[in-house]
Amino acid sequence: MSNDIHKIADSVVDRFKQELTPEALNCLSASDFDKLSILVKNTIAKDRENTAAQLEALAQQLKTDIEYFDISL
Repeated sequence: MSNDIHKIADSVVDRFKQELTPEALNCLSASDFDKLSILVKNTIAKDRENTAAQLEALAQQLKTDIEYFDISL
């Protein structure tokens, strides 16, 4: 996974921690936050994979729609 996915996931987890009450924060372990980070990373990666597939399909459609004109020189 690219570094920006890691940065985004870290940012989401950090922001989530800020939203928790101190009591809730104490009930969660580092392992819990690691699991959350993995979930975020996997979600971002899957979304990017879907976007890439859509772009590939669009590129293929554009290629098939190209018309070549033979001017017979």
